[in-house]
Amino acid sequence: MKTYFAFLLVLFLGFFVACKEKATTIPTKKPQPKVVKDTISPSVNSHESDTEKQIDLTSKLKEKVTQLATLKYNYQLKSLDTVVAKKTILLGGLKRLIKLRDTVYKDIDFTIFEKEMHQMSTSFLKGTKPMPQTTNLYPRVTVEEYIFKTPESAQNALNLLEKLKKYRGLWTYIGKAPHDLFREENRIYFVSTGGHYMMGMEKDITSLLKE
Repeated sequence: MKTYFAFLLVLFLGFFVACKEKATTIPTKKPQPKVVKDTISPSVNSHESDTEKQIDLTSKLKEKVTQLATLKYNYQLKSLDTVVAKKTILLGGLKRLIKLRDTVYKDIDFTIFEKEMHQMSTSFLKGTKPMPQTTNLYPRVTVEEYIFKTPESAQNALNLLEKLKKYRGLWTYIGKAPHDLFREENRIYFVSTGGHYMMGMEKDITSLLKE
């Protein structure tokens, strides 16, 4: 009888130990990291749209012409306005020229000035010091700014203007005074001096405006 109970005790202890070992070997499931879905929608703007947004359509005319006060004749800004084409020297002259000489310019497309122009501004400055050997003749200059929608359209317009300048006799309809013309990004600047007594001075003015 004792042998029988001893056998049952050994069997029970063996079963208990086996269950305990099995319990300790059951792997515990590690918590998985929480995945957060990106709910930010992709940008719908194309590369072209981003490029267009970077084009600066604000006027730089005032900050440019105020620099002319540092030149020898201390040019002071007298007026600065946003205008229409007929109020400008450059495009106003071109419009008059087209009416007078339509057959000469019939092969030149002027629509770029109408479709690609964003804004036109003009400024007038006068020096505070008279010209040499004079007492009442002061240098003066008009600077016009033409802002185009893109640099490419500004360059195309400049190419057209440079082509027109080859017709020297007809270009005088725009102006006989010494003048200069240059482009910066999507802007064209036209510099027109007060007259032939300022011959060569337009170059100094233009050089400073480009800085």
